[in-house]
Amino acid sequence: LKNKMEDKRPKVKKGTVKRLLKIVTSRYKKRLIIVAICLVISSIVSVSAPLFTKQIIDGYIVPLLGTDNPNFDGLRNLILIMVGVFLLGIISTFVYNRLMVTIAQGTLKKIRDTMFSKMQKLPIKYFDVNSHGDVMSHYTNDTDTLEQMISQSIPQTMSSIISIVTIFIAMLYLNVILTFIIILSVLLIRFISSKIVAYSSKYFASQQEDLGELN
Repeated sequence: LKNKMEDKRPKVKKGTVKRLLKIVTSRYKKRLIIVAICLVISSIVSVSAPLFTKQIIDGYIVPLLGTDNPNFDGLRNLILIMVGVFLLGIISTFVYNRLMVTIAQGTLKKIRDTMFSKMQKLPIKYFDVNSHGDVMSHYTNDTDTLEQMISQSIPQTMSSIISIVTIFIAMLYLNVILTFIIILSVLLIRFISSKIVAYSSKYFASQQEDLGELN
């Protein structure tokens, strides 16, 4: 049964993603560059929050607590800088989301136009063999999946990669020893989790088989 289910799964042809990226980059190269820059800015801003907090507490609030006449000019300036940086991050996030929606919709229009031109040249036999629902599914469900990939999956993947790199750099900046302790802890948790999954999966499969027999 498992093999039959795997055979029915749709298989991505080799070069499909490459063709899709070629369509996107050929039409929206400049906008994609702006999106990449905004993604970098947005990710860096999201990581900078704890750095600002550290600077505010250790550099200004704690020293000011021990003074009789505290001067809040430095603290005010740093807060204004932090607000400006966060506003820049909000604008960057808005810009790249807006551009990705435009890119995704434009790419989908190009793909649908190409599909329509292709289908006009197909023989009548193709429409006799394939149901109308399957044909329309190519224009609706399949292209909607591509739209989600272009507008959401790709930017989120890029943002996650940039965030991981920037967070790692920030962790090294704050405390090198604690960073390596966290890395070792994550690796240990991953190792233990994989072992638990390996042992529990066979019991889960047996449980489902017994449940099937009982039903």
